[in-house]
Amino acid sequence: MDTALPADLLAEFYRANNLPADGGQSSPFVKIQLTSKIVLYFPNFDSRRRAVLRHDVHHMLTGYSAASLAGESEISAWEIASGCTRYSAAFFINTAGLLSGLLWNFRNGLRAFARGRRTRNLYRDTLTEDAFLHTPVDALKKHLLLDIHPKETRPGIGDALLYIGFIVFGILYSLLIIPLLFFVLGYTVYILVSGKDEQAGS
Repeated sequence: MDTALPADLLAEFYRANNLPADGGQSSPFVKIQLTSKIVLYFPNFDSRRRAVLRHDVHHMLTGYSAASLAGESEISAWEIASGCTRYSAAFFINTAGLLSGLLWNFRNGLRAFARGRRTRNLYRDTLTEDAFLHTPVDALKKHLLLDIHPKETRPGIGDALLYIGFIVFGILYSLLIIPLLFFVLGYTVYILVSGKDEQAGS
C-alpha cells in the first residue's frame, strides 16, 4: 500500500522529470521540449499556474509520463475526458497535447480517454491543494476511482466515437488559432535571443 504523500513526492518528481523545484509555477514562461534540439516557449499565464500543480499530481497518480510527448498526449486525453471544468488553460493545452499524439500514440490516447470517462480528477474535485497534497497516494487513487480503472482500460464504441469527435473539434480549433502559433514562434525567438532561458536555469 502506497501511504506516501504527494507533498513528499513532488521534489523527486520534479528532479526526475528535469523540472524546476516548484514545477515552473514561478517561471515567466513555459518551455516545451519537442525534441532534444527543438523547444518552444510561451508565457506562463496565471490560468496555467492555477492548473499546473493539479496536473503534476495527476501524472503521479495516473502513471502517465511527464518526460515524454507520449505521456503528455495520454495525460491530456485523460484530463479532457475526466473534465477540466473551470481550468480553461488546462483544456486548451490538453487539446494540443491530445492532438500531438494522434498519429503515433492513437491507441494509448484512446485508452487514456476511456479511462478518463470512468474516473475523476483534481480539476473537478472539491479538495483544496493542501488537502490533496497531504492525502496518501493510494487514498487519492481510490477517491478518483483510479484504483479500479487502470491504464489498460479497454475503450468501448462510445469512447471511440467521443474520442474521434473530440479530435475533429481539436483540428478545427487548431485551424482557428493558427495565428497563435506565430506568436509562440516569435516568443520563442525572443526567449532564445535574450538568453532568458539560461538566466532562469542559473
